[in-house]
Amino acid sequence: MTHSLHPSTSLRHSDMLLSKVRADSSCLKQAIYETRYSLLRKGIYPPMERLRRVVNNTLISLLGQSITWTSTLLLTIAYGRFLGDVKFGELYFALTFVLLIGVPLEYSFDQQATRDVAQEPSLARRYFSNILLMKGGLWLVLYSVTLLACRLLGYSAEEQVLVAISGLTLLGGSISNTAGSLHYAFERAFLPVIGSILEKGLAALFGILLLRQGAGVQVMALVLLGGALVSAIWQVAWFFRLVGVTFVLDVALMRALLRTSIPFLIYGVLGVIYYRIDTVLLSLMATTAAVGWYGAGYRLFDALSFLPGLLNPIMFPIFSRLATTSEAGLRLAVEKTLNFLLFFAVPISTGLIVVAPNIVSFLYQRPEFNHTIPALQALAPGLVLLYINTVLGTILVSMKREKRIPIMAAIALVFNLGLNFVMIPRYEHVGAAIVTSLTEFLLLCLSLMFTPRQLLPLGSLRVGIKAVIASFVMTLAIWFLPSLNVFIILSIASLVYFGAATLLCTIPREDIQALYRAIRYKTQPISPAALAHQTAEEFEEVP
Repeated sequence: MTHSLHPSTSLRHSDMLLSKVRADSSCLKQAIYETRYSLLRKGIYPPMERLRRVVNNTLISLLGQSITWTSTLLLTIAYGRFLGDVKFGELYFALTFVLLIGVPLEYSFDQQATRDVAQEPSLARRYFSNILLMKGGLWLVLYSVTLLACRLLGYSAEEQVLVAISGLTLLGGSISNTAGSLHYAFERAFLPVIGSILEKGLAALFGILLLRQGAGVQVMALVLLGGALVSAIWQVAWFFRLVGVTFVLDVALMRALLRTSIPFLIYGVLGVIYYRIDTVLLSLMATTAAVGWYGAGYRLFDALSFLPGLLNPIMFPIFSRLATTSEAGLRLAVEKTLNFLLFFAVPISTGLIVVAPNIVSFLYQRPEFNHTIPALQALAPGLVLLYINTVLGTILVSMKREKRIPIMAAIALVFNLGLNFVMIPRYEHVGAAIVTSLTEFLLLCLSLMFTPRQLLPLGSLRVGIKAVIASFVMTLAIWFLPSLNVFIILSIASLVYFGAATLLCTIPREDIQALYRAIRYKTQPISPAALAHQTAEEFEEVP
């Protein structure tokens, strides 16, 4: 005789089984997440998790960079249209002069903070308080030297006021950089990105409105100061909120930072000299108008070098971790980063050469700025070289081989100064632009010499060659569009380049597949069992 459970008893039994399964599933999922979180806190990333974080931070930075780039471009256009070449030259000189003397604030400690805190997060508060203390004292000395040097060199009273305001802007930017370097060490890219948006966006908004009302260069300098202070307040406030408010005076740490900062400081001083001395030499050996023409081109060059500035803070902590854990992983990360940069740098540089007359005519709409066209074309090749040099320099710093970088900078400085003394008297702003690109080429040669051979991204050569071919096809298309609006030309050129690059498979198929998997991994829900299998599988792949 068979017995059957009463329907209500059967239903309760199934509910109990279902509840038990759900509880076990929840416990398994929680355990997996806790294990994953513990490993990630220690900087141990499975390949897909690492790629996902890179994709997230890159997309955030790309969005922010597009906003800040647009803001900077609009403000540069407004400078040219409302201030003219002479007044624009005065403002550009003041900003450059301050950067030239205040370079220790920019290059002293921030890279060390990012690298060391990425490897040991508990150092964040100690690094922040001591770096701020040292930067404050250093700024007071450098600010006094800057004002004195400006007076001794005989610059006008208006230019001295501009330099004084720009010196305060330098302090605000330096504080932002320190807080931002620590945010990047924790891979929280969105906080520095928003700080940059606030700085550049507000400066562009208020700057353009005030220029339309007839404001002069001193008001513009104050607008830039306000933007820098807003960014500093934002990033410092979030650092305190996320990490805590603790000021720890650590004399031993300050001594260590000062000692280990020497290579960064030397490189920064020499680097800024050979990047910015041409503006000072132009002001002394040519006219203020020539400084304005060169500044108009160099501002575009600076704006278009946004990709290394976008990727370097994201990849530097990753390079630093891989440098201590996996040489093979570091080599792969370097190659993929350079592939991405070359894919965009080559067509940007090519387009800048071909479309320079259209770009300058559209942006500045003043006949005197036609002198900017050859300078912009001469700067364009240096853009590709700058992208490559940024990656190679990051390799050296992440491996704690930064002592080689000052040697490179010293050689580049001698080369740059000597050639500028020859080229500027003959070709003025165009000569200075040529020297800038040649200096980048020299740095590329030196970087290749000093980078460990096993880390050289030789696979990126194929990407670079294919990008050049696709850019050549793009150039042929542009030649048939000389009279169209610059936006139409650039849009068609972009479509032609991406089409040619796709046909040539410029970006390796495995890179595209990995990117697709990372995006799918980020957006799709996943069951506990699949998560457990994926977690084990991924961490088995970690070198």
